[in-house]
This record gives sequence, structure tokens and C-alpha cells, in this order.
Amino acid sequence: MATTSTRSPRRTMLGIVISDKMTKTIVVQTTTKVRHPKYGKFTTRVEVYKAHDEHGKAKTGDTVEIVFARRLSKTKHWRLVRVVSAARVVAVRGEEEIASLPGKQAPKPAAPGAKSLAMTSPVAPTAGEVTS
Repeated sequence: MATTSTRSPRRTMLGIVISDKMTKTIVVQTTTKVRHPKYGKFTTRVEVYKAHDEHGKAKTGDTVEIVFARRLSKTKHWRLVRVVSAARVVAVRGEEEIASLPGKQAPKPAAPGAKSLAMTSPVAPTAGEVTS
């Protein structure tokens, strides 16, 4: 007698990748609104999950779908299903980028033989000094 057992649907979550620095592992952050049982106020609950990413598809900032899986390590119980949307490119502001912006000028280095303003400005005498 052959019985066909159907599996219950797996638990899936949508979240944002906050780290992809580990090999074949991503860290996914999910946010949910939870109503307080007594006071009724809604609070935001943030949870972090580690998920298995076999091919390294997900990058930091991507929105991904993960599914509950068997235990893969001490803290990893989820698996990456798909990348829902890719993240926008995040630029880190450096001196090169500031110099390329219109209207913003990076400070120019002083010429080797030029005197600085501090050396050429006259110094006012202090009390107790005699001037000639």
C-alpha cells in the first residue's frame, strides 16, 4: 500500500541582507510590526537570521526570500530561495569623489617654496614686551 504524504508548506520570510562577508552564508534582517497584548501599541520587532547561500548570489542591501531548512550549523537554519530585488550601489565618500563634485574644491597642497600665512602675519606685542 503506497501512501503519498504531502509536505506542509515551508515557512518563508522576506528580508534585507545586512552582511555577506562569510563564505556561503548571508545574514538577513527582517522587520515585523507586533501589537502589544495589553496596551495595543504597535512596536517594530527586528530579527536576524543566518541563511545558506550556496552560489553567493546575494549581496549586502539585497531583498531576499529565505525558507526554513534543516539545521546547517549552530546558528544557520535557513536557506536562500531567491533574490527578490538587487540593492542600489552604495558609494563611500572619499576625497576623490568630493573633488569631482561641482562647487566643492578639495584643499590644494602648498607649494614647496611658499610661506604659510602664519609665518608672514605680524604678531601684536603682548603686555610686558618692549617694541623698538
